[in-house]
Amino acid sequence: MKTLYAYLFIWISMCTVSCDDWAPWTQWGTCSRTCDGGVTYRTRRCRKDSPMNRGCRADDVQYRACNMQECPGNVLDYRALQCSAFNKNPYSGEVLNWVPYHDSKNPCALYCQAEGHDVIHRLANHVVDGTKCRNDSKDMCIDGKCWNVGCDGILGSKKVLDRCGICEGNNSCMSRPTPKFTWSLSGYGECSSTCGVGYRRARPVCINRASGKRVRNKRCRSAERPKQQTRSCKLRDCKGNPMYKWVFGPWSNCSCAKKYSWRARRCVMFFSNSTQTYVSEKFCDTRTPVTKQLCDKTLCPVWHVGHWAPCSVTCGNGVQRRGVVCQHFGKEFCDLKSKPITLRSCNTSVLCFVQNDIQEVILGESDSSSIKRLPPLKSTERTGPRPRFVAREWQPCSVTCGRGRKWRYVTCQVYVPRIGKDTELPDKECKGLKPLNSSPCIIQECVEQFEYRVVGMTPCSRSCLGGVQETIVRCVSIHNGSTVDDNNCKDVHLVPVERRVCNDINCPQRWKVGDFGMCSVSCGGGIMHRDVECIQEFAVGFRNAIHLPDYMCEQPVPTRNRKCNSIDCHSEWLSGPWSKCSVTCGQGYRSRDVYCVKKNAGGNYINISSTLCDSNKHPMDVQKCNQTVCPEPKLRALEVQFFQMDKLKRVKLTIGMTATILPGTTVLIKCPTRGIQLQDIRWFKNGTTIRYSKRVKLTRKRFLKIRNAIPEKDSGIYSCKAGALQSSTPVSFSSVYDIFKATMLRQKYISGSQPMNLVARSISTKQMDPVSRKYSPLFLVKSDWSACSATCGGGLQSRNVSCEIITRDYFEVFPVRFCTKAGHSAPLLIQSCNTFPCLEWSLGNWSECAASECVRDKTALIKREVSCLSNDQVMNDTSHCETLGTIPPTEMECSNKDCKAVWIASKWTRCIGECETNGFKTRSLDCVWSKTRLSAGKECSSLQRPRTMKMCEMGSCSCTDESEYCSVVKMMKFCKFENFRRNCCVSCKKS
Repeated sequence: MKTLYAYLFIWISMCTVSCDDWAPWTQWGTCSRTCDGGVTYRTRRCRKDSPMNRGCRADDVQYRACNMQECPGNVLDYRALQCSAFNKNPYSGEVLNWVPYHDSKNPCALYCQAEGHDVIHRLANHVVDGTKCRNDSKDMCIDGKCWNVGCDGILGSKKVLDRCGICEGNNSCMSRPTPKFTWSLSGYGECSSTCGVGYRRARPVCINRASGKRVRNKRCRSAERPKQQTRSCKLRDCKGNPMYKWVFGPWSNCSCAKKYSWRARRCVMFFSNSTQTYVSEKFCDTRTPVTKQLCDKTLCPVWHVGHWAPCSVTCGNGVQRRGVVCQHFGKEFCDLKSKPITLRSCNTSVLCFVQNDIQEVILGESDSSSIKRLPPLKSTERTGPRPRFVAREWQPCSVTCGRGRKWRYVTCQVYVPRIGKDTELPDKECKGLKPLNSSPCIIQECVEQFEYRVVGMTPCSRSCLGGVQETIVRCVSIHNGSTVDDNNCKDVHLVPVERRVCNDINCPQRWKVGDFGMCSVSCGGGIMHRDVECIQEFAVGFRNAIHLPDYMCEQPVPTRNRKCNSIDCHSEWLSGPWSKCSVTCGQGYRSRDVYCVKKNAGGNYINISSTLCDSNKHPMDVQKCNQTVCPEPKLRALEVQFFQMDKLKRVKLTIGMTATILPGTTVLIKCPTRGIQLQDIRWFKNGTTIRYSKRVKLTRKRFLKIRNAIPEKDSGIYSCKAGALQSSTPVSFSSVYDIFKATMLRQKYISGSQPMNLVARSISTKQMDPVSRKYSPLFLVKSDWSACSATCGGGLQSRNVSCEIITRDYFEVFPVRFCTKAGHSAPLLIQSCNTFPCLEWSLGNWSECAASECVRDKTALIKREVSCLSNDQVMNDTSHCETLGTIPPTEMECSNKDCKAVWIASKWTRCIGECETNGFKTRSLDCVWSKTRLSAGKECSSLQRPRTMKMCEMGSCSCTDESEYCSVVKMMKFCKFENFRRNCCVSCKKS
């Protein structure tokens, strides 16, 4: 045992030196979010010294909040972002869009609701660490648990806002009236410039003092709104001095109907590395270029007016004419209403006095051959500008020595006064010989001497983002610099080739033009398309480019679409739309027009002779349709009970309904049918054809109309018959008691105190009211449960349930399936009741009043068995029936004359005493019942007790040893006791 204690002491001592301990904490990890509250954590490892040890105590991971500032801009909610990750996953065979759903009992589980549906599903057991537990608090979920975040933004902090909106404040503002909402400056936004000095703005926002959350600005007082604040910022130094320029979009299209054209403008900062960024307009030149200009009307249609010709006569009154021509471009023409006049009257102020004098017509205005024509007036002719050749100055000679050539530009031009400048024309428009555009030139003779010379650089391997280029070395003439064969430079000193980096700048904007695709059609004029994008590359590699608006690249935009296959197509059949079917049911026919056409190069169809199309490919122009079986004739009866509770002028019923109405109500019964003609409908009352009158008649639609119904005349069963089909509507009249009973049962529904039992918001619980023809709510009217059929052991109880439309004037009873179909839960009509077990005492028969069961004088006991029954099963433990009360008695006294207690004496014993002296005899007494001799206990206490002892004489006694133990009596000195002296008489005398 001592050895065991020694080993235990050594083991405990060793544990104090080498037990488990914690390794140092790791560094804090990356924050789970960049803004709006994230979480970071660090861990530590338990260094176990022995597998027998129990490990380290305390936590092995620590969390803390981070990046608590608000996110700039319109950032998607973090929980909504996690729900949207499941949008592409099919759910029950359907792709749904998920939005967040907050579960108050388990806020850190990812519950999402299908947008537009009532489906709510738990898509993940835990949300991502750092997700807010609720939208209205800063508490966040970590490892599936909601951690408190105080108003100071610290994880686990218990600091809260006071009523004044101050973190851990003392409600000092409550001494004076303070508005609930106040202005606060938002966080400063991003820097306006990516390099150099820019600015950041903080805008005023309206917040709730209590919660600190942002609300609409109109809740704060506009007079107290502070001004926005601006701070300078600088992210990095710009390389080189930035240049600010206006960048413009394209001018909007002009038309002859529009007066102005517009264009967009932006102020852009350009850097030396060819990068650019948008900045505020204040950085660009204050002399803002125009963004609005008058449209150029030079290409609009215009009326050109000539000069008035001389008067048509030399004496008297005549007319003057002039030419008016519309000059147009494209499909726009001049307005005829604004066309200038071409004819006017004139007066020569010379009287015609000679008889038969003929007026001379000037410039041939008259068509009559008898009129004398005058020669044209050459002095009055107007000569316009004529095309001419215009030659520019000669360019320098192509060589610096020897023979070369020189060139100049020669073009055919004409001056256009209307636009005020020269316009080039084709050479054929100019008359005369065209001047030379080239000529030989001779410079001083060259002295042949050659050398290797760097004549340039090879093209850069890249136009931007850093390429490589090499020097180009050629053997050239020293005098004129012309390149000659390398054999002329055999003895010339070589020039080393240099290599250098080139175009180490950011790429400028450029057009990325793809190849034209396939033509949209094989003939008849189609379109080919290619992708044209304005891009700017920011790094070498595939997809390292940003896409820009078209106006940021060099204009004009390369053509994206081009016409193709502008040739006529072969003839083909063209079908028109099908006509309507000849019948609405059963087998019918429909037709369509079929043409033989040809598509021309312009894409238009032209009708041609049908002989030019392939007759074997002629489409069908007639086909069968509506091959459906016509519906069987049917009466659309409605199984609804109608009960009128208040006065109505008119009630519209449908055949099949059961109606209880008030006297004086006008009743209209319609008989809706399908596949039956109206004239085949007949009406009967109680099996007899109705005799129509002014009060009871048929409408044009064969509705039965009863005006001001009278109980004595109009009660009965109204039937609608059409051939073998028949349906009826019983009509009766309600009494005051019936109305009172129905109103009391439905009072809670009429008053509106009973809400509708809606299954979900998206499920309608309304039904078309056949009387009012409006959608009305359906109610489940339930009566009280009936009494249970059994008091225990399981019984049944029932109730009446009806599906009704209830108004203040009437109610209608529909089959219950209408309510269940509309969204109500299926009601129970029968239910179990009193299902607890039936407990009872089982009592046996009383036994006979026998003398063997005597308890006192002339009184005995009778007995019976008592057991606990549960559903007729005997229970071993009677405690199950304790709820029934006291256990019934199992014994009861009864009268029995044989129950008499007596003393019974035993025989007298022999005489006891010394020999030859007086002794005594004894006997025992027992109290027993006289008949059964069974013990009677103390029942004999009242009786005289017999004697139990009497005197007797002892005779002479013989001295003998009567016990086998007499040999030891003397040794044990027992002879002094009388009993031993009597039984061991001989042995005691010897002593």
